This record gives sequence, C-alpha cells and structure tokens, in this order.
Amino acid sequence: MEHGQRFVEEFPEVGELLEQLLVKRELDEWYKKKCAEKLDVPIELNEIGNLKEIECRNMFSPSADILIHLQDISGKEGFLLSQQINIKVSKLIPIYILDFSYSLRHNLIEGPLEIVGTAESLEMIQGINQINRIMTLKGYSEISHLYDFYDTVYEWDVLPSIKPFNRRLTLGDALFTDVLELC
Repeated sequence: MEHGQRFVEEFPEVGELLEQLLVKRELDEWYKKKCAEKLDVPIELNEIGNLKEIECRNMFSPSADILIHLQDISGKEGFLLSQQINIKVSKLIPIYILDFSYSLRHNLIEGPLEIVGTAESLEMIQGINQINRIMTLKGYSEISHLYDFYDTVYEWDVLPSIKPFNRRLTLGDALFTDVLELC
C-alpha cells in the first residue's frame, strides 16, 4: 500500500487482504462467497432500550445493514419524532459503521421532515453505547466517518482491473460496496 492510512496501518492484515483482493485479484471466489453470506444479527441487540424493531437488509453484497428503529416520541402540539440507527456491517472483515436518521412529523408539515446526522437524543446515545458494547463482544471494530471510512486505500492507477468511480478508492468503498462488480 502506497498510502498511509490510519486504519490500514493499525490493522496490517486489512492491507494484505485489500492487496490480494483488489490489486492481485486472487480472491474473487472468496469474495463472491462472502457477498452471498447472510449476516447473523446479534440477538443481544434486542436488549437496546426503547427498541421498536430491528430489520436486517442482507443483500448479495460485501456488507449488510442492520436497522434499529427506536420507539417514536410524541411531543407537544402533535409532533412525532422517529429515530433510527443504521449499523452497516462489512462481511469481508469484522468492522461496522453507524449512521443516524430522524423523521419529524407534524400535521402542519406536508410529509415527514427527514434528517440524517449525529446522535442527538438520549435514546440514540444510549443505543450507541449498547451497540458498541455488543459489537465489540462479537469481535467487531467500529470505524469512523471522520477518519477511516473515507481514507484513501488506492489511487485508480494501481487498480487497472477496476472501473474507476469517485476520485479515489476509499476504505468504505473497498469493504462495504461491490467495487469488483462480482455480486
């Protein structure tokens, strides 16, 4: 790897995997098998406070999404707040990333107001703490949006067998999306 990324430097086995997978293209069959695997949702996630529902989107992909829907919160004068935590889990290595979304409804607003951002409510923050504890116990590491997910792992000139998209190949692209177009 020519580019020094914090996550790949901390986990050299990830750099080796990416080299075999993306540059040398030695793991195409392994990659297809991993993409076809169903992710088992940890049963412990059902212990999250204010849980409404857990939904898993297990696609033929190098990642799966676990959607944690929290109980709606009713506010004064007809406001209704829905909250969701999305756990995007890589099937290639044991890592995940968290995303948060809110939906605000009121009878004076035509349709819901959808917001994506950081965890702002007590329910979300408590949910994050429980999720991180559970995922750590299951052997997973969280990666961050600020540093890891958007770290460049390769420039396109190093990957002639992969059709370029975006300006560079990021860790998030490499481990969560089908950049090899095999799935």
